[in-house]
Amino acid sequence: MTEKLHILLLYALLLVPMLATGCKDDNVEDPGTPDSPVAEDVFSQMNRDIADMQLLAEGNVKILTCFVEADGSAVLELDNGHILNVYAEKEESNTVPVAGIDKDGYWVYTLDGKSGTLNGSDGQPAAALSSTGKTTVTPQFRINDKKYWEVSFNGSGWSQLGNRQVWNVEKLDASAFSPFAACTADGNSATLSLRCGSYEIHASVEGKETTEAWNKFVAGTDDNVLLDFSYAGYKHGEEAPADGFAWGYEVENVKEYMDANPGISARQAFIKILEKHNLVRTENTDQYATNANARIVIYFPEGDYVLHNDDDNSVRTPDENNTYPETDSKGNNASNIISILGGNFIIKGDGPDKTRLIMETPMLPDNETMYSSPTMIAIRNYSFLGKSYNVTGSAAKGTFSVDVEGASNFKVGEYVCLYLQNNDPTLVAQEIQPYEVESTFTNLINTGVQVQDFHQIVGIQGNTVTFKEPIMHEVDPKWGWELRKYSYYENVGVEDLAFVGDGVADFKHHRNWNDDGAYKPLDYIRLVNSWIRNVKYTNVSEATSIVSCANCSAYNIEIDGTGGHAAIRSQGSSRVFIGAVRDHSNRPLADEWSASNIVEGAGQYHACGVSKQSMGAVIWRVSWGSDACFEAHATQPRATLIDNCTGGFMQTRQGGDAEQVPNHLADLTIWNMNSTNSPAPKGNGNVGTEFDWWRSGWKYWKILPPVIVGFHGDPVTFVQDQVRLDESNGTPVEPQSLYEAQLKKRLGHVPAWLNALK
Repeated sequence: MTEKLHILLLYALLLVPMLATGCKDDNVEDPGTPDSPVAEDVFSQMNRDIADMQLLAEGNVKILTCFVEADGSAVLELDNGHILNVYAEKEESNTVPVAGIDKDGYWVYTLDGKSGTLNGSDGQPAAALSSTGKTTVTPQFRINDKKYWEVSFNGSGWSQLGNRQVWNVEKLDASAFSPFAACTADGNSATLSLRCGSYEIHASVEGKETTEAWNKFVAGTDDNVLLDFSYAGYKHGEEAPADGFAWGYEVENVKEYMDANPGISARQAFIKILEKHNLVRTENTDQYATNANARIVIYFPEGDYVLHNDDDNSVRTPDENNTYPETDSKGNNASNIISILGGNFIIKGDGPDKTRLIMETPMLPDNETMYSSPTMIAIRNYSFLGKSYNVTGSAAKGTFSVDVEGASNFKVGEYVCLYLQNNDPTLVAQEIQPYEVESTFTNLINTGVQVQDFHQIVGIQGNTVTFKEPIMHEVDPKWGWELRKYSYYENVGVEDLAFVGDGVADFKHHRNWNDDGAYKPLDYIRLVNSWIRNVKYTNVSEATSIVSCANCSAYNIEIDGTGGHAAIRSQGSSRVFIGAVRDHSNRPLADEWSASNIVEGAGQYHACGVSKQSMGAVIWRVSWGSDACFEAHATQPRATLIDNCTGGFMQTRQGGDAEQVPNHLADLTIWNMNSTNSPAPKGNGNVGTEFDWWRSGWKYWKILPPVIVGFHGDPVTFVQDQVRLDESNGTPVEPQSLYEAQLKKRLGHVPAWLNALK
């Protein structure tokens, strides 16, 4: 398959690095990063494109896919994971250098309407290709702090390029930085023309066994159905938090507190540390302390630490009917939460098989309802949404900016909430297309469409606010969209330890509060850029809820012992990453319940998943029990990626009260799901034939048409008019993980932290 790729090496998508003739090395200060985060991304892409241009010309990288649109634009995927874009219409700018290769294989450039050769430190033309007989170099470009272009070869020795200062280049369209002029394709060959230089490169399009859904996402076609989930997780998936001891925080050793104070319990020692650093209210008072920048590691060395037993319960007076929930012999009937208010701290052990934080007795509820048992440790910000500002302009899915009244009241770097709540019947009907509103949808009808999407601001210009992440719900200002202030803490970590409860062995869903919530060890509430990792949950009712948070990660987690109600969920949060969770807890089967028939590996009733107004969550390489399914617990979750997961596909395990359905709204995406148990659905009139997503005539089980790609394992056939896409059913696809592939497309590589989890 040898064919030509004709590349007139054009300075480009990466701001091609080049040295102008006559440039001399200057000792200039390191410029740091450009003023705008948007510009920084464009510059990085520009330099990457230049390097890929050279690799293509030398035949050191291959083209896997090439999509050419009718308007002449094109997208090429290379086998190093990089993407090249060719724009049909380019924004011309003399202030941006365009690099290329001349017919003899040397670097050339244009800037300020002038053309020239890029010279190396020896004053001679810099070689782009080995055919020159000289050592090749790769240019890189940047703007220094004095606002001059600089060029370097191989990242060494920066030299000024041109004599004119440049300003506000970040306002230019991405096409202004592209080195490519045009692309044509013919079968297995492609021709790339460059905006600068005249070198021709001949190469073949090797082809790649990828799913059509992925190819359309890469090409950005009009019929692409995939959202970009790559921004999920701590620091948008781009890096992992450092080990707890590497932050340079003060270390508070719980065991040393206990040794220094004979008779003190582990819980009391833990609380004393929290009190010392203004992170918790003093017990038996109404005084709360907060510390957004605690800068401590609360260290639990190897050992067992009891953080809850009956001594922690409060005595309450019976109600007017002389009743209260189940009590112990002392009449205690409610358990106290350890409520931690702050950020920049880490709770750390010596490993999940060495450090165990124990709940000896259940967390008693403060009323008789099934769900009222509190969580043992809740790390939270007590405030939530603040002042609102009206959104004045429309924004499509996948875009990054909104126009807002009073944009100057926000600042770059802060997290905010893109917010909507409106029960206009037209909007409600629009939200659940192609289906119709049913009378049982009381939450949707009365409270209305509810969106709470948390974003980090990276730019503000006039009334336009630009986010780091793509918007995942179209915005129409006529419905009353707002941008709201959001209260949160950052940099909270729980790592290298186990939570151990004493959940009932014969769990039965919704039997009582003891089954559904008695042993809930940890919740995260209104935190950003925080994490839970290397943690084991044993004998718990629910592992962790991540509530009203943004860009939090939970990974490398094990759930074992007696099975319970739920695993780890993104609850009303945005872009939570839940990955590498292994749930092999044991319990009776839900549909064939018998207290004596405990099934190994049945798993938590609700596996990892989402609830409330969750947006952009990624459930990645999670394995759950054979009698479970991913959670989609109603009250308007949207845009969830179930990515390369393995486990049961039990219909109705998603959860959700009848008045709060649909279970999941738009953009549920199931990628390479390996089903270990897919029994025929019940009660849909097609038993044993098709799996339905929208059960007519039943008040439960309502999911808007999902995107399903590469579903395999135990066979399932889906009702085709209830899915948006069902591609490659029965056969796994490439890429194996959509999240990994999208991260690689955005960053140019799969981050080391993610590779390490595979």
